[in-house]
Amino acid sequence: MRRSTVSSCSQMDTAPIRIEAVLFDADGVIQRPSQDRRRAWAEVLGRKSDVDRLLADVFAAEHRALAGHSSFVEALSQILTTWNCRGTLDEALRAWTMLDVDPGVIDVISALRQRGIRCYLATNQEPHRAQHMSETFGYKEVFDAEFYSCRLGIAKPDAAYFLAILNDIQVRPDRVLFLDDRQENVDAARGVGLHAIEFSLEAGLDALNQVLAEFGLRPPLSRPTQGRDG
Repeated sequence: MRRSTVSSCSQMDTAPIRIEAVLFDADGVIQRPSQDRRRAWAEVLGRKSDVDRLLADVFAAEHRALAGHSSFVEALSQILTTWNCRGTLDEALRAWTMLDVDPGVIDVISALRQRGIRCYLATNQEPHRAQHMSETFGYKEVFDAEFYSCRLGIAKPDAAYFLAILNDIQVRPDRVLFLDDRQENVDAARGVGLHAIEFSLEAGLDALNQVLAEFGLRPPLSRPTQGRDG
């Protein structure tokens, strides 16, 4: 389970920080599972029991596909066959992409970009969901650029993931802020010189604005978030 935390970085105790770019993780930072997603998976399986075990297999297949070296869709099809699921592959993929985007965070990103701060998506995703997020959720318009692990060929927390992004955006690491809800990813980002903070949607929009303000970024407070789930 991901923690609802915001933890500060000791790097902020030094000279004034000039941030030119912010990297946002996706899951747990700008989007969360829809409340109906578990029900959708139960319908795919054909029963309410064993959903957790089915999802464990799905997440394992996702993990293998994060660097883009294997097909998540093919693996999911095999999982459905193995589990003798009632639902189709298309129904399973719809359940897989049932995510709620937080409108308040999107507003903050828009406000930052309007002030000239470049904003990038930095997330571990398999190819199918990456395409869905980019096109259906419109992240290709929300961000200056998207950095999906499956497209880079490397996933967080590997330092090479962050180095690849830095090489692309051509911004000094000490002028980049990274927000992620996993401490291991935060530590990896700090290891290559980025400012990095552990942040979760569950901490709330006020907490996000507080973090940004501590780094000299003060976007206007956006509208309240809706649709939290556990």
